[in-house]
Amino acid sequence: MTLAQTSWQWWRLRIRALIALGLLWCLLNNKLSLSEFALGAIFGAFILWVTKGFRHERIWLEREGKAVMLLLEFLKQMVIANFQVALIVLSPKLRLRPALFILPLELDNDVAITALGNMITLTPGTLTVDLAADRSVLFVHCIHTEDVNATKKGIKESFERPLKEVLKCSPKRVS
Repeated sequence: MTLAQTSWQWWRLRIRALIALGLLWCLLNNKLSLSEFALGAIFGAFILWVTKGFRHERIWLEREGKAVMLLLEFLKQMVIANFQVALIVLSPKLRLRPALFILPLELDNDVAITALGNMITLTPGTLTVDLAADRSVLFVHCIHTEDVNATKKGIKESFERPLKEVLKCSPKRVS
């Protein structure tokens, strides 16, 4: 690979990141305009520049299409979980079966493990309690589950496997 190709890939990644951050800014502010987009991209560039020394791994988005599908699956699971939690709250006679279980991890880097833990916690009714010292398992609490193994399988299929496909992390190069 030539230096020009490597340089182009570097710029392409930065441009995609700034576009994503600009769109995220517009989404969070509920305004879709060129000025809001530009402001979000500028803030995003500043935050990326300020925090570059804190990141110990470089994150590479392997498959953008899979990333979009993961986001949609996460949003779908959030909506379903919201209805389930609302049903629990509105049905006082429902016999809850809370569970604290161990979720073995196939992920091997901190960024992906953190993303999985956050996705579990952000889904109503579940909470990531802890991460084992050797980073091989997550401890997860679920407010209600009929079958712990089915819940584990659902987390792995909905979140962990797609995360593993989408995120590729490599150690940060010291330059």
